[in-house]
Amino acid sequence: MDYVLAGATGLIGNEVLRLLVQEPQNRVFCLGRREPKLKSPNATFVAWDFTSPLRWAGVVPETPHAICTLGTTMKKAGSQDAFRQVDFGYVLAFARAMEQLGARSLHVVTAHGADPNSLFFYNRVKGETERELCQLSLPALHIYRPSLLLGERDESRPMESIAATVAGLISPLFRLPGLANVAPVPATRVAQAIVRACQNPSPGVHIHTNQEILQS
Repeated sequence: MDYVLAGATGLIGNEVLRLLVQEPQNRVFCLGRREPKLKSPNATFVAWDFTSPLRWAGVVPETPHAICTLGTTMKKAGSQDAFRQVDFGYVLAFARAMEQLGARSLHVVTAHGADPNSLFFYNRVKGETERELCQLSLPALHIYRPSLLLGERDESRPMESIAATVAGLISPLFRLPGLANVAPVPATRVAQAIVRACQNPSPGVHIHTNQEILQS
């Protein structure tokens, strides 16, 4: 089975790659600016900046499952325009390239609270991205909306670390009705949900909430 993965150097993407390469019959094509640290005989890096035309180096994936875990932060991006370029522009560029390639399914990580009408810029961009994705002609579209992600990142994110620590202290509260959608979720759990959905990609559009990811 062929997979195309954008965002393999990130927290969720690295976990997705780790799961996929465990199956020797899988071929995983990692698209991005930087080559992932995880190396495997059945993983191929394809350099792409998400702004120029995508060019395959040799082998072209055949009706792959496409997975996008791209995302940045306002601090890292430096401005709202730069943030939008990544979380909207790059994600849509990847999705449209996969549509042209004939992907059998597309799996995209957004965020809990994604809403194109949100008063919050972050959630609004995520919601606008989802809205555009739903306009594409793909056999199956799976959108994942995790809350605060838990896991070891390459770059330092002090505020996320503090939030994760506080969340751990009050974790019993997340068992209360209605709070499961804001409970912190391990990146490994999100990756497992994505890979599981790839193995049986139901046609149509599917929104996977944080609660569903935790319970999967």
